[in-house]
Amino acid sequence: MISQFRKHRLFFLSFGCTLLTALFFLVNSVAYQVLIIDKHSQGQDQLLSYVIELRNELKNYHILPYALADNPTLLSFMNNPKDKALTQRLQRQLEDLTHVSKTQDWFILSAQGDLLVSSEQSPNFDLDDYFSKENLTNVLKEQQGEYILVSGYSPTHSKSAHLVLAPVYTAAGLAGAVAVRINVSNLIERWNLLDDLVVMTDQNSLLFLASKLNGLLVSNWLDNHTDIEFFNNTRSKVYHLKDENYLLQNVTLDDLKWQIHYLSNLKGIHKKAQNIAFISLGVFALIFLFWLYRRERALKIASKLENEILIANSAQQQRVLIENTHVGLLQLTKHGEISFVNPMGIRYFGQRTQLNTHYLYEFLPDCPDNQTALSFLKSLKNHELNNTQKSNLLEQEVVLQKDNGLFFPALLSVSSLKWSGSQGYLVTLLDISKRKKAELNLLEANTRLEERVLERTKALEVAQKELLRTEKLAAIGQMSTAIAHELNQPLTGIRTLVYTAELLLKRQQAEQALRTLIDLESLVVRMQKLTSELKVLAYRRPEQLAPTSIKDSISKAIASLGDDAQDIDWHITLNNTDTVMAEPTRLERIFANLISNSIQACSELKITPRIRISLQVQHDKVTLCYQDNGPGIEKTKLSHIFEPFFTTKPIGKGLGLGLAISANLAKDMNGTLTANHNDESQLVFHLTLLKA
Repeated sequence: MISQFRKHRLFFLSFGCTLLTALFFLVNSVAYQVLIIDKHSQGQDQLLSYVIELRNELKNYHILPYALADNPTLLSFMNNPKDKALTQRLQRQLEDLTHVSKTQDWFILSAQGDLLVSSEQSPNFDLDDYFSKENLTNVLKEQQGEYILVSGYSPTHSKSAHLVLAPVYTAAGLAGAVAVRINVSNLIERWNLLDDLVVMTDQNSLLFLASKLNGLLVSNWLDNHTDIEFFNNTRSKVYHLKDENYLLQNVTLDDLKWQIHYLSNLKGIHKKAQNIAFISLGVFALIFLFWLYRRERALKIASKLENEILIANSAQQQRVLIENTHVGLLQLTKHGEISFVNPMGIRYFGQRTQLNTHYLYEFLPDCPDNQTALSFLKSLKNHELNNTQKSNLLEQEVVLQKDNGLFFPALLSVSSLKWSGSQGYLVTLLDISKRKKAELNLLEANTRLEERVLERTKALEVAQKELLRTEKLAAIGQMSTAIAHELNQPLTGIRTLVYTAELLLKRQQAEQALRTLIDLESLVVRMQKLTSELKVLAYRRPEQLAPTSIKDSISKAIASLGDDAQDIDWHITLNNTDTVMAEPTRLERIFANLISNSIQACSELKITPRIRISLQVQHDKVTLCYQDNGPGIEKTKLSHIFEPFFTTKPIGKGLGLGLAISANLAKDMNGTLTANHNDESQLVFHLTLLKA
């Protein structure tokens, strides 16, 4: 565990930093959630107080229009609205009420929503811009004398107006209404907080009051929000305005259809959450550093104990290895005196041998095999070992003496050894008695094996000579049989033709006798051609090769075959300038033999011969590829195709000398003639000659 921690210390430190960073973001997130939940709860309480305050404010306006609803002047005016005196008197009363009540405007409306009289305190205010007659008429009919609060909006001025209505009844019924235009903007001034914002919208979601936001909010400002969910599954909205985020909460007044929107600024929450996270991070960092300190201290103590255990285990392992190794180990002082011997070394020399405080050379008998080792070990005692010898030291086979006087061969190795500021040497001894015995046995076995190999070789040479003689006799017998068969046919024909010629001459039939003599001449020519092929096997190699045109040699070979080569389908891809070092006659003979074999093979299958000849140039050599459409030859017989008298034809159809002669002719011109099968198992000949 300790070694793993030290090995991966950087990993653990990186992991700790990563953990602290993750912890920072986690604490920041949790603190932010806790603070924003608290902010949401405060907003709910604040909205409740705003609603209560708004209700109290509106109560002050409830009784204002009723103060004039039963006024005699108003009732007389409603019965006779065209009376100018009543109109002026009523208008002065409305102006007085406006000043006394600190309202904006007072209006007298008909039952149809028409404006009859106004206090004219706001000359720029036009009631028709904010309220439609139909809407006012419907409201009056629906309320039937109850308190009415109506909101209107002017698209032209982008403003809202609020009217408190009280119906006016006469003997004829509903005659109209008293309307007071009120102003609730002073509420916003009282609700003006440091960072938070308050917005009020009417029943049409039109904004009519806003603190610090006049002119900044558009008609669809509520759409620009983000839905969030807290840890306690509470849902809310965050509104983004002027590069700041606000927690958006609202409440609806059911009777008025107004909405109060409370926007809590989240800037302070972010800072508080970050401060909490930094403080938590500092605390956890201190805890982590303290843990690292304690861990490092514990690791140092554990490492010290572990090293002591490892040293003890290592010493014990070394002692076990030294005591149980199958090699003799000796420790020498810098003077060559034996100071330590392991159990195997004691077993080598004998249990009764006293080795300590003795010199090693005392146990090496004076013999030729030990001269180098004795000289080296004695030089240790006399301090005559130079630096070169100290670097090379010693490693050789020696002969050692046991306590019983017997000798045994051993492999002696001496190497320099340093410990605790002291100089010494380590000697290893390995008894090689068994190996020496095995070497002697192996040498003796090798000697016997060599003798048997010589005897077997002589017997094989005798058998090979006998086999070669037998093969030669078999070849001569096969050749003799083939030659005798080939010669007997013409000789029998000659004998018959001579007898026929004698009879024809006796009968004085000279013309028929002449034709018989012509046939006799053809048989003699056939025998001459047969004997000439046998002579080719003993051709002498040409003394000098000359540049020879390949295309001319093929043409002459075709011409020498006469009519037999007339119906061949040729595919020759050669140039007139392609030349090789050859003897023209021999090259023509090679092509003539190959073409003749193709003609005979195709004639047996009764197909038209198709011969393809192509050229390949490789450095200083030229290879001619010869291929026909004949039946080819079996792969098992391919290795014998260039042997003399080897043929796949029946007796009487050839001696099997054509390819053997062609191979010898190619060899005489420092070339080769080979045959193999291509990927389509077709037989292809390759004639390789030197390039001219």
